[in-house]
Amino acid sequence: MLRITAGEHRGRKLKVPRVSATRPLTERAREGVMSHLQSIILDAVVWDLYAGSGILGLEALSRGAAEVIALEWSHKAVAQLRENAASLGVEGQIQVRRADVLAFPKTWKQDPRPDILFFDPPYADFTQGGAQREKVWSVFCETARHLNDHGCAVIHTPRGELTADEVAELPGLVQRDYSNASIWWWHPSS
Repeated sequence: MLRITAGEHRGRKLKVPRVSATRPLTERAREGVMSHLQSIILDAVVWDLYAGSGILGLEALSRGAAEVIALEWSHKAVAQLRENAASLGVEGQIQVRRADVLAFPKTWKQDPRPDILFFDPPYADFTQGGAQREKVWSVFCETARHLNDHGCAVIHTPRGELTADEVAELPGLVQRDYSNASIWWWHPSS
């Protein structure tokens, strides 16, 4: 079980889907991310890509975001995310789509541009390297550059996993470590 840390739904518990690639951020890490986003979260459009349980998007809604577009490939995770949204009564504020995140840039033109981007791919996409890692990083960078000017992109990776070349693709990318995970954020104005 996960717990919403602040806002309208503070303290509410959410279920985690039983999917091997889903590893939600710790409560402490989520609080750090949300604290960083505090000045832009009110009325924000949020894209939660590789949404898993949906905890990041649902936490953003609890803190005043206007809308979340959540993409997840796993049937189980999509079902759990919808159940979590229903338990909070926010079904009208979240679009849950079963979709391949790596194909999303081909279809996002009909969606409102995001103010906040959460991008949380499976760790294996980074640790195994190769073409999959390159594709995932490329889609993150492309999606981050699609943010509204005042926005913020957040990516969750294994601790310290990004290379200097990857970091250089988004000047101003900032890293914060939480246990075995790294949270990286980037603002278009950086």
